[in-house]
Amino acid sequence: MKYNHKRLFFNNPVRSVVQILSAISFLVLVISIWGFAGAHNLCPWGIIEVPTLMLRLGSDLFFLWGILIGLAGLVSTFVYPRIFCGWVCPLGTLFDFLGNLGAKLHINAKRIPHRLNEKMRIFSYGVLIIIVLATAVKGSLVCQTACPAFWICAVWKISIPVGTAIILLLWLALSLRVKRGFCRYVCPYGALLGTFGPISHYAIVRNLEVCNNCNLCTFACPMGIDLTQTLVVKSAHCIGCGDCVKSCPRNALEWASRKSSADLKLNN
Repeated sequence: MKYNHKRLFFNNPVRSVVQILSAISFLVLVISIWGFAGAHNLCPWGIIEVPTLMLRLGSDLFFLWGILIGLAGLVSTFVYPRIFCGWVCPLGTLFDFLGNLGAKLHINAKRIPHRLNEKMRIFSYGVLIIIVLATAVKGSLVCQTACPAFWICAVWKISIPVGTAIILLLWLALSLRVKRGFCRYVCPYGALLGTFGPISHYAIVRNLEVCNNCNLCTFACPMGIDLTQTLVVKSAHCIGCGDCVKSCPRNALEWASRKSSADLKLNN
């Protein structure tokens, strides 16, 4: 299937199917096992939040599924960069759709410059630190206060506080304006995975002999990475979605091990 930048979904059919199945599985498990207000039980952020609460409250291990999913996402990042974010995360699926919708409605912002886009991810690390500290101080699930996944499920059973509703609307507006803006600059779990993404075993490699710098790959990247600025992608933003590879009409991009690409001069 030819890559269509105007399509809302299924530009990368295999990834889209995996994303949809993952999102459906998430909703079914949450609602059937824990109820509408139980999304936190599957949150991968449990890998950080649970140990923090255990130290704060001295309680036994809980939210086991969240810890296991968080560990799986972290381990997989050492193979493919942030592949959990690009293929499995149900919020990522929602934000992909919203970002593409924003593009179709012509309300996406102009592309954020590569260097600025890379520097702005520092905000997600700030969110990570603030949530950990706030959780340790309050001894409660601070992150669910403004977590889109939690409230998408819980809204059917719990009234949303005004402050939380405003924050969620901001996430919505950000996602329509900037593709995966939440994933780039807010998500604390994404920040954690992004720390290790640049050392993953596999990376996207650009063949300069084939590439004609048409920029289609850069335009296709939902995380705003400028692929014309690199030979081997090592940006912490890379979510391993492969949209850039799929979009290239000359097959100038491919997945390859970083070790086998070590002889290339990196300029990212």
